[in-house]
Amino acid sequence: MRKNVTLSLFVTSLLVLGACQNSAPENESGTAESEHEASFSLGKMNDFYIGETLNDQSLIHSFIPENTDKSPVIMVPGLGLGASIYESTPDNRNGWAYDFVAAGYPVYTVDTSDLASAGISEEEAKATLSKWDSESIWSRWGLGSGPGEAYADGQFPAEQFDQFYSSIPMQIKLASNDSLRKATGKTGSRSGSGDETGKSSGGNSQEVENMIQLLEETGPSILLVHSMGGEIGYEVARQRPELVKGLVAIEPVGSPTDESEVKYTYEDIPYLGVYGDYLESRNQVSRLEAVQTTSNIIEDNGGTSDVIELTEEGMTGNSHLMMMDQNSDVIAGKITDWLDSAIQ
Repeated sequence: MRKNVTLSLFVTSLLVLGACQNSAPENESGTAESEHEASFSLGKMNDFYIGETLNDQSLIHSFIPENTDKSPVIMVPGLGLGASIYESTPDNRNGWAYDFVAAGYPVYTVDTSDLASAGISEEEAKATLSKWDSESIWSRWGLGSGPGEAYADGQFPAEQFDQFYSSIPMQIKLASNDSLRKATGKTGSRSGSGDETGKSSGGNSQEVENMIQLLEETGPSILLVHSMGGEIGYEVARQRPELVKGLVAIEPVGSPTDESEVKYTYEDIPYLGVYGDYLESRNQVSRLEAVQTTSNIIEDNGGTSDVIELTEEGMTGNSHLMMMDQNSDVIAGKITDWLDSAIQ
């Protein structure tokens, strides 16, 4: 099933204007502070669904720049998070979707099929809805040492935490009984049970199917995956490597570490891992080691791969939600610069 929801010309014009206003803030002398000034303008925006039934659908938001031949970037969020993490920040700045468009990349952001924001069928309305709790995510995602206790050098806009928390969508939690699974048509769930050392459980099988369907429509594209969304990206690459032109992994779960698998599936896919700060306190070290292993195997076999550790580049204080951090545009610039050099 595919349902198109085209934005009105008026709304699109306002959003384009907002993108132009926010993408390169001016200093007192009137010159743009960002090194990555917008060279492409946003030509088209559209929302549509991917999935065979209302129960299975993912909501896709597209941001298409004018006059570009660069490969599309599909941005998959982490567990229990939605497309909004890529579209705007809690302190009212444009998100990565606009930064990547300014660099010439068509962008598709995803509300995954397990989120209420992707639409709820009558059957799914009977399921349990849940949401990340507002206290644990402070330390879990590197926002601060505890609820409301932001790190002194933290990059997350902690003063707007309530704005961010309000944007987190409800997640559909299916009961374990077979009758409800049959009723809702769900074939998998993003339970968060991936192996922290890098072994993937395959992710949400429904979302893998949906992302493959999207790739078949967009053509070979770059997958940008965050956290548990990594499992989806890695599994898509396993099943349809010819559709994946590059893989950008933002602190992912499931980065493959088996040498034979990496050589067979991933060595011809340009691969970039990106990591922020406070890794030890939020148990991210093993994930980083897995990404480094994946990258090393790809590079040792003649492929294109790299890992950006922001702290190694003098950028401290970045959280697990680096796409919303105060220096998010700088990080986006590092990623798009790498893509420009790595993707042919």
